[in-house]
Amino acid sequence: MALASKPGGSSLAELAPRLSVPKTSLHRLLRTLERGGYLTSRDGNYQLGPASFHLASVLGSAAPSTAFPACARPVIEQLARDSRETVMLGVLLEDRPEILYIDVIDSQAPVRFSVPIGDLRPLYSAASGKAVLAYMAPEAQRAYLDTTRFEKFTPNTTGRKDLPAQLEEARRSAVAFDGNGREQGAGALASPIFDAGGRAFASVSVAGPTERIVANRPQLEPLVRTAGERISRLLGFAGDYPPPA
Repeated sequence: MALASKPGGSSLAELAPRLSVPKTSLHRLLRTLERGGYLTSRDGNYQLGPASFHLASVLGSAAPSTAFPACARPVIEQLARDSRETVMLGVLLEDRPEILYIDVIDSQAPVRFSVPIGDLRPLYSAASGKAVLAYMAPEAQRAYLDTTRFEKFTPNTTGRKDLPAQLEEARRSAVAFDGNGREQGAGALASPIFDAGGRAFASVSVAGPTERIVANRPQLEPLVRTAGERISRLLGFAGDYPPPA
C-alpha cells in the first residue's frame, strides 16, 4: 500500500520510518517481494512489479463494488476498536441529496452517540454528508447551495454561508467535521469513500459527544482517513487519496 501510493517509488530509507519497520527486516521483506515479482528496484528505488498488478486485477474481480457494504465491515470494525467511538457507514441517495446510514457499530462507552440503521440526514447537517459533498463537482456543489433549504436543527447547524469554507477544508484533508449540527451535544468526523471510477458515493465516520470528538480529533482524524482510503481501495479506487484539491 505504501508503494502503491507513491507512483514514483520509494527507497528503503523512505519506507522504514513510514512503516515503522527496522531497515534490516524491511530489506529482507523487499528482497522477497522483488524475487516474487511483486516489486522492482532500480538504483535502490522500489516500485510495484507485474505480480502486484496481477494481484490487484484478481482482487478487483473478487471484490467488485457490488460487494459493498459487506467488504467494508472488517474496516469499520477495526475503526470502532481503534477509536472507541460509534462508527457509521453512510451512502449518498441517488434521488435526493441526503445521506443514508446503512451500517452502524455502537461505541461501548457509557456516554455515546448513535443513529439507527436507515436514518437519513441532510448533507449539510452531518459530517458524513459533508465528506461526500466536498468531492462533488463544483457545478454540483453550486446547484446544491442554490436549491437546498437549510433548516436550522440547532443553533450550530451549518448554514448556506458557512458551508463552502467547510467543504474546502474537508477536500484538502479528506476529513469533514460537524459538531452539534443535527443534535446538540453530538459531533462526528467523516472521510469519503470513492468507487473505482473516482466518485465519492459514501463515507465512513466516527461519532460521539462533541467535546470528546473535538478533544481527540488529532488521534481520530488519521484513523477515519485511513478507513476511508482502505474501503476505497477495496472498491477498486486507484487514485491519490485524497484526490488533489
